[in-house]
Amino acid sequence: MKALSPAIAANFAAIAYELLDNRALIATNPYVERVSTLFTLESESVQGVSGSILERMFNHKTEFGCIAKGKKGLFEGDYVLALRGTAKMRDVITDLNCGLSTCSNNQPVHAGFNHTFNSFRKQLEQFFSKRVNKKLNIHVVGHSLGGALANLAANWLKNHFGANVKLYTFGAPRVGYHSFALQTEAATNNHVYRCVHAADPVPLVPVWPFMHTEKEYILNGAATITPKAHSMTEPTPGYLNTASSFKSYAAISRGMEKRILEEVRLDYEKRLECTRTSRWARKIGAALITHLRDTGKLYAIQNHYTNTLTVYDQIAKALTDSIDLSKSYTSDVKGILGYMLAFCGYPFKAISFTYASIRHILKLMLTNVFSLAGQAIALTK
Repeated sequence: MKALSPAIAANFAAIAYELLDNRALIATNPYVERVSTLFTLESESVQGVSGSILERMFNHKTEFGCIAKGKKGLFEGDYVLALRGTAKMRDVITDLNCGLSTCSNNQPVHAGFNHTFNSFRKQLEQFFSKRVNKKLNIHVVGHSLGGALANLAANWLKNHFGANVKLYTFGAPRVGYHSFALQTEAATNNHVYRCVHAADPVPLVPVWPFMHTEKEYILNGAATITPKAHSMTEPTPGYLNTASSFKSYAAISRGMEKRILEEVRLDYEKRLECTRTSRWARKIGAALITHLRDTGKLYAIQNHYTNTLTVYDQIAKALTDSIDLSKSYTSDVKGILGYMLAFCGYPFKAISFTYASIRHILKLMLTNVFSLAGQAIALTK
């Protein structure tokens, strides 16, 4: 099963959005034309319920993507499932009270993403159950929140049909905890092509303890966080634009999501070096994970399946409890909080080691990052 090129995968991610506008014009769409020598779009479109409260209440379905089948040649008989993001799910990703639910691989994931995936899961089952007379090869593609849905779809297709699955995402948020990321890598035999722009805020959320799969492909390295870096089709940078400039994934700069193993400690006195970039957002997260692991709190938090607000309450309590354990732990907590305040633009704000103060700083950091992600999703496409 050959991998889709970055350009082909990006064009499919763009096609998923076009279905929402006017499916009748899809045949003349430039993105479709670019993949038409290799794939034919199937007649069925994928319809699901978006993330807004009203749409959930009234079960209002909308186009969420498409399925294509490979023509004779490199991808003969392969399928592509392409899923889109939507600005209507902005509240789902920016809600600090978002819950967790169990997905098809029995791991905890973001409940909002899982709810939307489950709204079209039966449609996928009906489509692919008619085509299981031979081994299914399925490429699952998605941008933004469509990338989150693609993660869930890839796991489900593997678990339900035993399909050979490859996963391609652009600017996708984190979907679940570390255990879910490991299961996703196993389901795809490590064929996860997680593409990001370094300045895109959406891959930074949800924050701790949610985790990406390990490998990432950095299509654009500008690191100052800006919502515009999340666009799929805008030219600067635009995921379609940057992906199309690479012939293969081997040519793309690599990054890693390795915070579980990474040792990072932050010195409060050096907090002024911290700026609002993806590098520092990740480094602060890595320092927090390091501290929770050192104090023996990480496993308990990652295995306490509740809503994420309670998770962040737990993290605040863990930081508070570690203050009196040792001078080094107190220094670690002060460094983490100091860098969080610097990231948010308050490097000289006084720190009190009370639970209320620590929880306030955590919430300030979360709100800052989620706000940027919300702005980016509002500009989706």
